[in-house]
Amino acid sequence: MFRLFNRKKSKRPVQDWELVLMYKTLEKLPTEFEYLKRQIEADIFASSLVGYSASYPDYVAFSYADGISAFERKREHGYKITNIKVRDIGGSKTFMYVIYVHNGVITGYSIHGLKKQIIDVISADTDAYVKEFYADDNEDYESLKRIISKDDLKLIKPENVYKLNLKGRVFYHIEDLEDGDFIGIESNGQICKITHDPFEIILLKENLAEILSM
Repeated sequence: MFRLFNRKKSKRPVQDWELVLMYKTLEKLPTEFEYLKRQIEADIFASSLVGYSASYPDYVAFSYADGISAFERKREHGYKITNIKVRDIGGSKTFMYVIYVHNGVITGYSIHGLKKQIIDVISADTDAYVKEFYADDNEDYESLKRIISKDDLKLIKPENVYKLNLKGRVFYHIEDLEDGDFIGIESNGQICKITHDPFEIILLKENLAEILSM
């Protein structure tokens, strides 16, 4: 059983419970996050900085040992994995847990409101997790988030998203097809296929998961 230090700005070794909680949480997430587990297995996290930011008092930042370069993905959009619930030992209180990733590497985590409680490291509830990309990476993607469901959002790569105006209607490009055609989502949430030659906007009846699996 482990406790967080007081919320003063201080650098300390990474504690076992932090890594075990994160690893056990990642085990419950889809395989797209498998590469984050390998970072924990490689023991690249050297220390934690507590009280890193007055604006984000719950944020704990990691610093790294040698070997971080093997895991960096310089072209990958930064994101955080949110809407994860963890409990204290005994299950009397629930906290929101967030994992932060930048350039493909875990940069830290936060447990909102945690003080002297002891976290159950296998308690993570990831059923409603959200992969949330940072707003400054793609403003069009951020706009799209207000239009579609969280489940549909998980199916979309933010680097594929950009806004365009077609015949006075606003669409968000989602996925390229052959011959310049693509799948788009209109600003009203309707999913369409846009063809290049001839130019047509075709309303699709299937849900997004079915469309992207075709």
